[in-house]
Amino acid sequence: MQLAVIEFARNVLGIADAESEEFNAQTKNPVIHIMREQIQKLQKKKYGASMRLGAYPCVLKNNSLAQKAYGVKRISERHRHRYEFNNIYRERCENAGLIVVGVSPDNTLVEIVELKKHPFFVGVQFHPEFLSRPLQAHPLFVGLLQAAKVRSTT
Repeated sequence: MQLAVIEFARNVLGIADAESEEFNAQTKNPVIHIMREQIQKLQKKKYGASMRLGAYPCVLKNNSLAQKAYGVKRISERHRHRYEFNNIYRERCENAGLIVVGVSPDNTLVEIVELKKHPFFVGVQFHPEFLSRPLQAHPLFVGLLQAAKVRSTT
């Protein structure tokens, strides 16, 4: 999701220097920025405690590709990251077609984005592979394969 947001900001929004603070701490357009609650930990060099680790809840937007894939409105997914979508750019992204469809219950953290007019473009902040198994694939992987199958027959 993070790299998709950077590319969308650069190539659709026209923000040529859109970047992640992970790659360029001095960027003037941090579409992906350090999680604010982690800054103090990093300044104290407590890197081990400076990540969002573990399972967190996510609320899905009705009729989104993600909601259709999961079949429920609220999910829990495993995370391992320090950086997040910068909400300063949220409205601009959505107005241009990159829709936020999954958020933390308090609506502050973007967890899932989708391209409005795409058969199955879903970018996630979490790691779906952590919950996927050989005989029970993660719902987003199944959704991607189903979309590809439909597209291949048209």
